[in-house]
Amino acid sequence: MTLTLTAQAPHRTKQAMVYQALRGAILRCELRPGQRLIIDEIAGQLGVSHIPVREALQLLQSEGLVDNVPHAGATVAPISRDAIVEVFTLMEGLEFVAMRIAAERLTPADLAALAALVHEMDDALAAGDGARWPELNSEFHRAIARGTGMTLLQEMTDRALDRWDRVRRYFFNTVLSHRMDRAQDEHHAILAALQARDPARLEELAKVHNRGALAAYMAQMP
Repeated sequence: MTLTLTAQAPHRTKQAMVYQALRGAILRCELRPGQRLIIDEIAGQLGVSHIPVREALQLLQSEGLVDNVPHAGATVAPISRDAIVEVFTLMEGLEFVAMRIAAERLTPADLAALAALVHEMDDALAAGDGARWPELNSEFHRAIARGTGMTLLQEMTDRALDRWDRVRRYFFNTVLSHRMDRAQDEHHAILAALQARDPARLEELAKVHNRGALAAYMAQMP
């Protein structure tokens, strides 16, 4: 197990530092589903006592990212069918609201920036850049959420996209690498509907985009 600290604002507590290190490693699939989380190892790598590690694990358990297994201790939570359904069900609802409000509020400059982002995604796809395209995909959906001006919606979208990121990293070779072309076509359709300020079309696209992704991931589950 190797933990790294990502560059971000200084942590106010050791618990927050451990939490961010573990959460980031879980979401990036550096800590794999089912992997044991040994308190002594974590504390040693991050240079802290056992207490902030235990506190961080409890927080991660409350988020559903860590399981406490009897006689085994803490392990990284599996990526289950229910977890995948939850991610895409939430994304569909969040995106329906975000797209509807963004269609009313996005300025011409906002729409131009969104179009430039989609063009950059086209370039990444054409180059076969399987690392860059997913990053831009998340930024596309975050940009729409930002366009609503609704802080809580942005926070909820960020959390849902974090969970999607874990799912897509785990299944990249079997799902995302084969779905990117279709997903990109859907992004173009979403952009066109935002430019046309067409809420009915955006509602349809939110369903198509998220349910298509859900079906692709679920097909890989036992």
